[in-house]
Amino acid sequence: MKYNRLNEIELYLSQKQYASIEDLLEKFNISLQTLRRVLKELQARGIITKVYGGVLFKRGNSAQPDLSQPAVHSTINIEEKIKIGELAGSLVENNDIIFIDSGSTAHYIVDFLADKENITVVTHSLDVLNAVSKYPSIHCLALGGAYHHESRSYYVDTDTMRYLFNKSFIATVGLSLPRGLTNMNFYEAAVKTKVIANSIKNYVLCDHTKFNVTAFNNFASLEKIEGVITDECPPDNYLNYFKRNNIQLFY
Repeated sequence: MKYNRLNEIELYLSQKQYASIEDLLEKFNISLQTLRRVLKELQARGIITKVYGGVLFKRGNSAQPDLSQPAVHSTINIEEKIKIGELAGSLVENNDIIFIDSGSTAHYIVDFLADKENITVVTHSLDVLNAVSKYPSIHCLALGGAYHHESRSYYVDTDTMRYLFNKSFIATVGLSLPRGLTNMNFYEAAVKTKVIANSIKNYVLCDHTKFNVTAFNNFASLEKIEGVITDECPPDNYLNYFKRNNIQLFY
């Protein structure tokens, strides 16, 4: 029975990718104590990652082509990236049209959109496209162009971009008070700048290592953003700046 339960829950999670504790208790009609034992064993095997209120399936499919595998840097600080993705996902509302950027963190948002209604995701990121493909309920518009291996994204002719967004979730290489939001790639920066101009609310995905970092290419000032989503509380000078400029902080 224990073996069957483990396999049933593993199969369910492999199909859903994410499930809340309440979902698992209802689906398998087991006690919380039993579920905790099962999840502990699945975590020990490296099959799942625990997140606040639920679990994520993390075992990859070795049969997938190399192009669909995340870049090496996507596997660094994965729990922090998942938490940032969860926070970002909580800001998405039913019927939203959102832009999700490229980068090693942004695609984790998708796993937290499955239970929302009538969501449209626009992206130029291969990792986001792969993530969305698991959820038929999520509408997706892919911004095409020449594929760039390093960023795992497509270079987009921003002159042809006419989409308007309720919310955008933007990745950044650096965030600093004097220099704003910066990155290392001109083509990626052009997409970010265009999206920020076309979005009602803009949120920056920025783990703690990005604060006080300045890359050579500025794509937006901090005044352009609605909020910062990160994994740790930033230094006091950032807290004060965010408060003065009505920038929301989520961590």
